Amino acid sequence: MRVLDLFSGCGGLSEGFVQAGFDVAVSVEIDEKACETQRRNHPDTIIIQGDLTEVGPNELIEQTGINEFDLIIGGPPCQGFSLIGTRLGTSKTFGEFGEDPRNKLYKEFVKYVRYFQPKMFLMENVPGLYSMHNGAVKENIEQDFSLDDPEGNFLGYNVKSQIVRAIEFGVPQNRERVIFIGVRKDINIEFDYPMPIYNEDNYFTVRDAIGDLPPLDIRDGNHEVQHFPQENPYLHLLNGNANTVNRDNGFREGFLYNHISRFHNERDRELFRILEPFQKLKDLDPEVIPIRLRNGFEDFYRKMDYDKPSPTIIAHLHKDGLAFIHPDGNQARSISVREAARLQSFPDNFVFHGPQTAMYKQIGNAVPPLLAYHLAVHIRGILNEINEMTEQLTIAIRN
Repeated sequence: MRVLDLFSGCGGLSEGFVQAGFDVAVSVEIDEKACETQRRNHPDTIIIQGDLTEVGPNELIEQTGINEFDLIIGGPPCQGFSLIGTRLGTSKTFGEFGEDPRNKLYKEFVKYVRYFQPKMFLMENVPGLYSMHNGAVKENIEQDFSLDDPEGNFLGYNVKSQIVRAIEFGVPQNRERVIFIGVRKDINIEFDYPMPIYNEDNYFTVRDAIGDLPPLDIRDGNHEVQHFPQENPYLHLLNGNANTVNRDNGFREGFLYNHISRFHNERDRELFRILEPFQKLKDLDPEVIPIRLRNGFEDFYRKMDYDKPSPTIIAHLHKDGLAFIHPDGNQARSISVREAARLQSFPDNFVFHGPQTAMYKQIGNAVPPLLAYHLAVHIRGILNEINEMTEQLTIAIRN
């Protein structure tokens, strides 16, 4: 089953689909360092570095020689939809929705879907767009996919959308994403979303993800260090399917990669030692706080809890990491690149490339591969059913 991945980042969504047995034939991403990481980890995929507002479907066909896909997947940049941070050009009226240029990037995804007419598509984004303008943004996106061409050049799609919680699919992180799934209208099939696998009784935690990793000081660690992961159910899940993926990234069994930490000044490190998990600075005794609180920064420092899932890993991690303080106060630092990757469910044999800040950004922007894997398995089942229906129809016509 041939897949096209758009706005692919470092390949988190692709990783899940590759692990599930899909042929991710082509990937398009604008960020140079993310493309480098993809090329090393997915050598069988044609990686096109380019701006999708400038690279059209015809150019893609010219570069790859591929003009047909079973499935198109991707995650258009979502900052314009996010409830975190500034929404440029967003107001209470739907009419100003398009003023943030990032809000229009999903239309490039729509353009590719309507051009190639795959059997299915899957698009992920932030859950904030679900409620924006009382749901008008979500409805607008669904309508863009579902409309037929009045001249009959292409069909629209039957579209469903749902907020999916990564924690319910094995990711040790409180992360929600909205997933749009579409099936071409000429395919008469019912489809839905995968059922959750985990609940509050068996969620994986920060300890499950990073508890076995060697301790680090600040600006410490190495891109390659000998280490054999401790066996636990999460790490077994994390690395099991990944062993089937073809890579050309220098990975060697028995070694740990990208376990490097950043620098922090001693003032911050003292705070890291004092804070309890998820404790707010304003709740500390003013006598022991080594810095003066600034308005709006009460929650700027956030220490994770070994025995709970991580908060949502976000791209801002590449700025300073202060919202992702390691739960071990003795280490007094923010999480390393590999720890962030573990919490995002990247397998240990997925090696990141580029400067340290670029690696953090790639991880924060990614779709957790473990969530992508479970979505891919579910999509594979639907596509298998579609292919079986098509085969039976072909046989019936011949007879």
